[in-house]
Amino acid sequence: MKKDTEDTFLDDELDPDSVKDVEKFLGFEQGTFDHIPHYCRGEALDALLHVREMEKEHVFRPGLYYAVLSDLCRATQASLALGNDISRKRIETFILTCVDALGHIETTNYHLFLREIGDAVLLLFSSFVDAYRWWRTMHSWLDGRNKMWTNELDLSTSELKQFRLEAKTIIHAGEIAYSGTNIPVSAAINQVFKVEKEFKANELGITHHALACARPVLRTLKLRPCLRGNVILPGDKEPLGVYLIDNYEKTLRARRRHYRKLAEDQRRQQDNPPDARSSRR
Repeated sequence: MKKDTEDTFLDDELDPDSVKDVEKFLGFEQGTFDHIPHYCRGEALDALLHVREMEKEHVFRPGLYYAVLSDLCRATQASLALGNDISRKRIETFILTCVDALGHIETTNYHLFLREIGDAVLLLFSSFVDAYRWWRTMHSWLDGRNKMWTNELDLSTSELKQFRLEAKTIIHAGEIAYSGTNIPVSAAINQVFKVEKEFKANELGITHHALACARPVLRTLKLRPCLRGNVILPGDKEPLGVYLIDNYEKTLRARRRHYRKLAEDQRRQQDNPPDARSSRR
């Protein structure tokens, strides 16, 4: 089957109404779903619809939650370097990946995709483990979609560097209440936006409030908080510590080393096949 025919076949399997439903839910323009690779569109659509249904069905009670903000890096620079159309593809691919990852992980407790805010997403979790699992899944898929766009976009090396999908994420904790329209109302949600500036691409940060709640879980996950700085959050008078607890760049470097080793082993086997080794004996 030719690639064009296969792509058309896979697209025809998707329910157009479901695709439009997801795009409307995320507030995207028609055609945004094209930013997901053909080979996984069906699975991704199921995940996105799952997130939408969870949002409709979940009635969250007021209580303590982890507020997670993930922000796409270099949005302004990328827009200036790449133009509006490609920049829009970049932002929408990031948002879709965040929601897609949420629909695929096996969560243990309450979670909610609150909304996208420009080039960022805001989520709530009642379990730190769920938040961390989502973060790792999201970054793993961003890496895969970076490879996809590298093959599909006609960009220079410098432009591809600007396009690269990278995010910085911060986890805060606080009491969350809801208005009559089920919209979260909380100082913690407002405060988390003031913290992300302390972190860089691929980093996962946590505030002292979240650290105090999640410390036993951090030990289980083998995460060691490292003080990054202190910030005074809106509504507070005293500075609050913020900590770096993980960096996905470490995983990416380990993955690159693994692939390089596999390539070197393959070249070594090609240069010195088994028959050649046997004949020298």
